[in-house]
Amino acid sequence: MLEADNVLEMCDQILGRLEAMALKAEAEAPTVHGVEHMHPLVWGAAARLWRNEHYREAVASAAETLIDHVQTRTGRHDVAATSFWQQIFSDAAPKPGEPRLRWPGDPANQSVKTMNTGLKFFAPGVQMTIRNTSAHGTDEMTAQDALERLGALSLLARWVDDCDDAR
Repeated sequence: MLEADNVLEMCDQILGRLEAMALKAEAEAPTVHGVEHMHPLVWGAAARLWRNEHYREAVASAAETLIDHVQTRTGRHDVAATSFWQQIFSDAAPKPGEPRLRWPGDPANQSVKTMNTGLKFFAPGVQMTIRNTSAHGTDEMTAQDALERLGALSLLARWVDDCDDAR
């Protein structure tokens, strides 16, 4: 018969072994330098899936989280995501219910104009080439491919954060 002390001792041994196995797995896991510096919204959505080597799903989750965040920020949930990006960075003046995001600064400044034009094309391009292929694709994605896509999403998220709301 096992006594309570025997059971507790075995549990302690098992816990010790599990902790050692977890530490060994963490030490042997490949490290990706820089991911901790990605935009927190993007890495927060991708981290758990990334750690389990579900790279395509990590990218899709990050892209979905970014679009949801920007839709909530602008109050726009009425159009498909690619059209949404095109509209919020459109050159057209904002209308009621259709706000815009603008790069900060004097709109007549060439650098500001360039950023606004670039965002108008970059954001929908990210949607179509990164989000759509990761969300609708079935092929596995390598860690390197996923990392580069997460980098583009992180950059877009930072630029969106820097933009001013135009209503």
